[in-house]
Amino acid sequence: MRRLDGESYENWVERVRLFEQGYALQRIANGDDHETIVEEMSIRMMDKLMNPVYKAIRDSKVSTFDAEKSRQAYYDKYLSKNRPKSDHVLDD
Repeated sequence: MRRLDGESYENWVERVRLFEQGYALQRIANGDDHETIVEEMSIRMMDKLMNPVYKAIRDSKVSTFDAEKSRQAYYDKYLSKNRPKSDHVLDD
């Protein structure tokens, strides 16, 4: 269920709730197990309501952090200047 142009998030959430509630009531009227229906309804609602959040995360700016460069800088600054403190660590 898509948001309509100009529709607030709150109005869209209310439409989703009404739709899912109606669908669940129809299934209960058909004799389906009510516990299963409620569980499936909650999953469908969360999927729909979280979709805008997931989309915003996917569309957000990608990090420019360079892990390899950071690892090399740490090695150059600290690790290359310190020898192992235990003699059993040496590979001589």
